[in-house]
Amino acid sequence: MRYLLCLVLLVTMSQVFSQETLDYVEVQTALENSSRSLHTIIHVPNSDFKLGTTLEVPDGNLETNSCNEIQSDVQKNADVLTVLNQLNLLDKLYIEINDEYVNLRSKEVFHPKETKLYIEMFFKTRDFGYLSCFVPVLKKDTAKKLIYDISTIFDSKHCFNTLKQKI
Repeated sequence: MRYLLCLVLLVTMSQVFSQETLDYVEVQTALENSSRSLHTIIHVPNSDFKLGTTLEVPDGNLETNSCNEIQSDVQKNADVLTVLNQLNLLDKLYIEINDEYVNLRSKEVFHPKETKLYIEMFFKTRDFGYLSCFVPVLKKDTAKKLIYDISTIFDSKHCFNTLKQKI
């Protein structure tokens, strides 16, 4: 019985220590290579407005939720990632843990109400399956530049004009 208990404890401990942990460099690399699976949602704090992109064909009535499911493709996703890199917004990636947005590199936390907008990126990784990362945009001029650059990628002027008004 003692041997069985020791074996169970040994197997349990080895499983605990062998689990993958989120590493910023791995997540950033996976994100930068995720144009085939990337879904993006731009959230405006203190507003119910969200602007989302999807690779899937939108279902239902597009008139009611036209800004939640803007059609994207692999090239448009790659262009969005390029814009985010050019604005240095991928330098800090956050994940949601217990209703807090925690930086992958440090214990830094951001609160949505302190941002001009924040971006949620949902994508597939090789090691972790599907992952959702968040990027806060704290400055109004950065938010406006981001919106302008992304609006040139997608054909949805109404949605991006509404987004500009909400900031």
